[in-house]
Amino acid sequence: MYKISRSKTGGVLFECKRCAHTERVNEFDDRQGSCRTQAARAMQSHSREKHGVGSVLKPISANYGVMEQW
Repeated sequence: MYKISRSKTGGVLFECKRCAHTERVNEFDDRQGSCRTQAARAMQSHSREKHGVGSVLKPISANYGVMEQW
């Protein structure tokens, strides 16, 4: 989907493996949570919308159930 590297300015850069799209962590507002998480979500959205690649995370099945507490 994407790779993570350091930019020449010292920031963290997310790069799409299929095109030239990038997300830079320092471009996000830390008042809205982790900038790195925001950049990763933006890159995942790009991958889904532009390349049809789904999230790496898989939802838990509804049949999984809940463990009983002791």
